[in-house]
Amino acid sequence: MKAELQCLPCLVRQAREVAMISTDDLQLQKKTMRSCLKYMSETDLDQSPPEIAQGIGRIVKSMTGTEDPYREVKSLHTAAALKMLPEMEKIVTESHDPFVAGLRLAIAGNIIDLGAKEKVSDEDICSVLSEAMEQPLCGADPLQLKSEIDSAKSVLYLADNAGETVFDRIFLEQFISEKVTVAVRGAPAINDATLDDARDAGIHRVARLIDNGSGAPATVLSDCSGEFRRIFRKADVIIAKGQGNYESLSSSHANIYFLFRVKCNLVAEHSGFPMGSLVLLKAMDG
Repeated sequence: MKAELQCLPCLVRQAREVAMISTDDLQLQKKTMRSCLKYMSETDLDQSPPEIAQGIGRIVKSMTGTEDPYREVKSLHTAAALKMLPEMEKIVTESHDPFVAGLRLAIAGNIIDLGAKEKVSDEDICSVLSEAMEQPLCGADPLQLKSEIDSAKSVLYLADNAGETVFDRIFLEQFISEKVTVAVRGAPAINDATLDDARDAGIHRVARLIDNGSGAPATVLSDCSGEFRRIFRKADVIIAKGQGNYESLSSSHANIYFLFRVKCNLVAEHSGFPMGSLVLLKAMDG
């Protein structure tokens, strides 16, 4: 999915936010923003939005020296989600279909996205539980995904944001853990999960955990490690969480199921689902 002109205001917001979080030096913030704006004015819009966002992240890191500006925010989001874990487990256990209940929670948890919005509150996170069970689930049939997972020898799960990974954990508990690999970012990217963030959420307890070798807020295969690309190619089923993974992989011919909440008009237009929708979309159906 290529970037469009309407992506630029969101990218400018991201650049401003990460510059302000990365340093308290006002002059350095301004200098960093000028560099980001220059980069955006010259960048190739044939790239996906996450590829452009990765360039912004590299500029801010190089100018401020801050490795992981969202580290504290990510920890807070994970802690808030972990407090809800007993209630999530109860929802799944008492559901007539634990797989679908876990799937719904995983998709609804995609609200924890600082690429799409400026702030995610504890109230936003808590609202996920009721929304997950009440909102319509758009797109593919969950039973089709379950059937493919059951028959697959290997499943690759592409995680998205920190905190959201707690919701993923509930869903992943419905799988046979021996055949599931969960991949997170290879370096900090906005509030996306790294290995440390995923371990804090307990992902390592329910699946094999790896990183993709990339610092893009998505899965940009050309930027990922050779080992990750090998696992990606060999996976029978790929489950890709979040808008960033949808934006970077929507043209892929791999057997991918996208799980995301629609949070911007461009993704709504591209996917065919309205803003706020909880979506399960098979790649070849998009």
